[in-house]
Amino acid sequence: MKTNTLKIVLILSFYSFFGGNTFSQKPKEVKNVIIMIPDGTSTSVLSLSRWYKSGIGYSEKQNIDNIQLNIDPYICGLVKTHSSDAPIGDSAPTGSTYATGVVSQSAFVSTYPQKTKNDIVSVDATLANTPAMTILEAAKLKGKATGLVVTCEFPHATPADFSSHYYNRNKYEFLAPQMVHNNIDVVFGGGTDYLDDNCKNYLQSNQWEIITDYNQLKSFSGKKVWGLFAPKEIPYELDRDTTTCPSLEELTDKALEVLSQNEEGFFLMIEGSKIDWCAHANDPAGIITEFLAFDKAVKKVMDFAQADGQTAVIICPDHGNSAVSIGNMRAKGYDKIPKDKIIEPLIKYKSTTENLSKLLYNQKADSETIKKYFSSYMDIHDLKPVEIDSLLSGLQQQKNAIDKTKKTISNIITSRTYIGFTTTGHTGEDVFLAMYHPQGDIMTGVVHNTQINQYMQQIMGIGSLADSTKKYFCGHKTLFPESEYNYEFDVKLSIPTLTITSNKTKQSISLKAFDNIAVLNKKKQVACNTVFIYVDKNKEFYLPVDLKKLID
Repeated sequence: MKTNTLKIVLILSFYSFFGGNTFSQKPKEVKNVIIMIPDGTSTSVLSLSRWYKSGIGYSEKQNIDNIQLNIDPYICGLVKTHSSDAPIGDSAPTGSTYATGVVSQSAFVSTYPQKTKNDIVSVDATLANTPAMTILEAAKLKGKATGLVVTCEFPHATPADFSSHYYNRNKYEFLAPQMVHNNIDVVFGGGTDYLDDNCKNYLQSNQWEIITDYNQLKSFSGKKVWGLFAPKEIPYELDRDTTTCPSLEELTDKALEVLSQNEEGFFLMIEGSKIDWCAHANDPAGIITEFLAFDKAVKKVMDFAQADGQTAVIICPDHGNSAVSIGNMRAKGYDKIPKDKIIEPLIKYKSTTENLSKLLYNQKADSETIKKYFSSYMDIHDLKPVEIDSLLSGLQQQKNAIDKTKKTISNIITSRTYIGFTTTGHTGEDVFLAMYHPQGDIMTGVVHNTQINQYMQQIMGIGSLADSTKKYFCGHKTLFPESEYNYEFDVKLSIPTLTITSNKTKQSISLKAFDNIAVLNKKKQVACNTVFIYVDKNKEFYLPVDLKKLID
């Protein structure tokens, strides 16, 4: 009897909302939805950032418990996050789950996974490699403005997750045009190198302003803008020139200003992209300063949401990284180590490990130059001969000299701190969840990353993403049966094309992969609301079903 009662309680708890929450009815809809993703941020980063903050500009007498991060009041639970076939997730599938509600596998960008022998979720093999509608795309179809704000290059995994589809996250040449043709109102980040002339021409001919200068950002007052402020990624917060390159907080502020002009509301994804990169590098000061820069953007968003009264905010990392810890193998007598011994070395680091490695490499540094740079940038004055030899060896490598030097710098830094790392890769622990809803309709407890997507669907009132996927990403062989239509493929081009002709009406449409413009009878251009996805593994285009009306 007790066992049955427990089962009933568990079932009711799960179905009361999405699981691990506190109320029984679906959350109230809002006008605007913002999801913020501090990429690769393990929960320990919160504690580490608070301690770091306590060492800068605060009285020694102030109680550490009074020092808060901007995110702290909104933390309400944990998120279980993983890939379809592995407990430790890659950014592409874990970000895609937030975007689509579909759990996928490494490198897959908003694309259904392939079935494998290691699957830890149910996988439908018939959907392998096919695109899944994202929450951003659905918001756009509902008439809302959409935006992406990141510090990485714009086609990187997480921004691509919300605005494009492919099974290989490294195929920027396929992801970038999708992001452009998805008609996102605001895109801020890095990546001028990945915006080719075709993409620029499309944006400019459709009234987007492309800006690359800090002053242009400040003065922009329009409704549609792509702002890219570096050839690839935006510099780390520790290394950023504050007079020429905007912060994540400033980019967020401008995005809110632009998007809030839309009377139907907006959807915005903001990513602290390079917290993850610093964790990969085992760079403690880099992790902290990148997260604190993200936390400033959190304040900007929460101030907006509370003043607006129609905006919900979800904040959650996509996965952990490096298992960064306060305490390592050097921490003998760990319970007697004073705060200053832990924090002061970190505060003195004035460069990321990546930036310092580049400086040394570009200077063709000898041993004296190495000592000089470590003294001025890291306040380290006692480099050992073996450490200098290791740095010189890395700098002289024919391949990956900067990466090898960066690793050595990280080892030197961490050997002088009490900060620990178990890996330079991702980790599989639950990540934190923070939320704000104007009516208090938030999730609490431990939730699954699919439930984050379900929650956003609910509060945006957009219906089923699965149904939208069927409507806007239908395989061309299903939509246009070979018995009734003729196909002409050209897959030898860098971007494949497809022409479909009706045997009955003799009308035709020509389509370019990763575009949204259909050409009717080789003459008339018809703009569609979603992009056309070509998947070479399936040898199929995925198209909106309304295309059929053009030639029938």
